[in-house]
Amino acid sequence: MERVEKLPSSIKTIWRIKALITLGIWLIIAVALFVGKNWASGFFEQFLFWASLAALIIGILNFAFDMGLVNYHWNYWTYFIDGRQVELHHGFFFRKQIVIPIARVQNVTLKQGPILRLKKLQKVVVETAAGAEEIAGLDERTADELKELIMKLAQEARNDI
Repeated sequence: MERVEKLPSSIKTIWRIKALITLGIWLIIAVALFVGKNWASGFFEQFLFWASLAALIIGILNFAFDMGLVNYHWNYWTYFIDGRQVELHHGFFFRKQIVIPIARVQNVTLKQGPILRLKKLQKVVVETAAGAEEIAGLDERTADELKELIMKLAQEARNDI
């Protein structure tokens, strides 16, 4: 793999589902606070009302922000793997470039939660002694090939040292 790769477009659906789940959590908090104000009195009743309103507004703004950034995240999330390194790039305004030398790779793990499983995607986690970095979501076949490639390159790099 000698070229810059993008995430599959199906990851956008996953990001949208996560935004909906986050909105649902904020709505549950807002409703709980609003219902809780019925058992309160005085200042605490007013506090719970305004807290529920704040939770509702934060949830809606967070949802709008997340949904608005889905295409942005997808357009600017790329990765590159060659015989020397794994490179991860994301962001346009706040750019982040992560370079992991192949010789430093200790483990490559594939993760798949229930939301990723819906679209048959997996998260590739590249682990080094200093920490771990993720490739957000690749289709299962690509993720497995990537894992094998990185581990093969890492083994070759260790043998060369």
